[in-house]
Amino acid sequence: MQIASVLMYGLRGAKKLFSEMLHSLLEAPMLFFDTNPIGRVLNRFGDDILQVDMAIPFSATSMLIHTASAIAKLVTTIAITQWMGLIVLPLMAVYTLLGLYFLAPLREVNRIQKTTRSPLLSLVSEGIDGSTTIRAFGAKYIRRFNLLHDNLLEDFVAANLVGVTANQWFALRVELISCSIVFALLMGVVVMHDAISAGLIALVITYGLSIPANLAGLVNIWARMETALIAPERLHEYIRLTKEGERHTPLDEASTSWPSQGQVQFDNVSYRYKPTDPLVLKDVSFTVNGGEKVGIVGRTGAGKSSLMMSLFRMNDVAAGHIRIDGIDIADVGLHNLRSHLAIIPQNPVLFKGTLRNYLDPFDEYDDDQLWLALQKVQLDGRIGADSDKLLGPVEENGENFSVGERQMLCMARALLRQAKIVILDEATAAIDHDTDQLLQQVVRSEFASSTVLTIAHRLDTVLDCDRILVFDQGQLVQNDTPAALVHAGTGIFFELVTEGGYSLDKQL
Repeated sequence: MQIASVLMYGLRGAKKLFSEMLHSLLEAPMLFFDTNPIGRVLNRFGDDILQVDMAIPFSATSMLIHTASAIAKLVTTIAITQWMGLIVLPLMAVYTLLGLYFLAPLREVNRIQKTTRSPLLSLVSEGIDGSTTIRAFGAKYIRRFNLLHDNLLEDFVAANLVGVTANQWFALRVELISCSIVFALLMGVVVMHDAISAGLIALVITYGLSIPANLAGLVNIWARMETALIAPERLHEYIRLTKEGERHTPLDEASTSWPSQGQVQFDNVSYRYKPTDPLVLKDVSFTVNGGEKVGIVGRTGAGKSSLMMSLFRMNDVAAGHIRIDGIDIADVGLHNLRSHLAIIPQNPVLFKGTLRNYLDPFDEYDDDQLWLALQKVQLDGRIGADSDKLLGPVEENGENFSVGERQMLCMARALLRQAKIVILDEATAAIDHDTDQLLQQVVRSEFASSTVLTIAHRLDTVLDCDRILVFDQGQLVQNDTPAALVHAGTGIFFELVTEGGYSLDKQL
């Protein structure tokens, strides 16, 4: 019965919940991932799913078995010694009221246990990933990390101690009730030994002595069930997550050739990451014509990356409109919008699998097209030397490729898609000068008709752009050609060029 329950209800229900939760998580906005550590998410997909998989079905069947056994024994005992109902029924009422009184705080204690477990898991995960950095800062920071770990562990253990203590408190009172029932039965047998046959007396004693075990088992299962039933509640919290936006809209089918020009227009755009956060972009307005190459510069925290995030609709704008080829991107489905934008980030993410799966995850291109893209980024020799070639492995985070090679692989993906709008988000910040030059050459030759927005870490990557947008504290403060901004002799861009020691006559 337990196995059937697990197979029919537990695994099927857990599979459905897991699928719905994963689907909801993939459509969650960036705000969710900014405010929820990875340990909390893993706790939902690990421990909570395990509770639905195993604990709830097994506990439910065990509860039915123990309840049926206890009721059958009590009814049989009362039927043999009718007067015992006057003692047993009030005690069972006390047992029920005591259980209701116990369950109310137990639910909250179990929630606290789950809540204190997630930060501890997150810290352990972060400590494993950042162990080298922690050790590099010396004993002081190791002690600081250990202290933080000890505090979180204390909170988790304290919550568990309260749970164990509460269970023991309830178990003790159940034992007292059970012992009272057994004592009453035995005394009844002594008083009525002449009126009841020896066989019935043996049956009453046997059932009476086993009732405490049934009630104690029922208590333990009841407590486990209460703990396990919190898991579906927590899973439903993730299933009901707010979506970041519609994946598809009627406009997607109506504008199949969009975007054809690659014109980008910001109209009084203000942007923030969370509703309670200050604005990171403030009333920004500019227009980038199709095919134009624009550099975006500014000091740290000026709002450069926030501009790119708003273009990808990682969060909806707080005010204003962003238009591509005259169409407000808020009216475009997220799938359609993001599939027409290409980005080469500073730290490309490579998933574990084959090289072909990374370059063409949806099997849209043939091998000749993939090799042509690799040839353009000068990786055809490196990949061709591998015996597996396009089926060669990509390790977790692309560890078997250098940083520069990861950038070039990311560029190859953009070349395959031939996007009309390409964003380079400080793509050259972590690569050597030769790779930087190669990347710039590929951008100039292969994306000649595309709109290219370059967030600059090295100013020499944007000095040959058609225009420069200069940001400061979330505001667009300068918008002109590189030559005009430098020859003005003042302003943030002039200061950055001067501080970087660039030869203005040579570069411009």
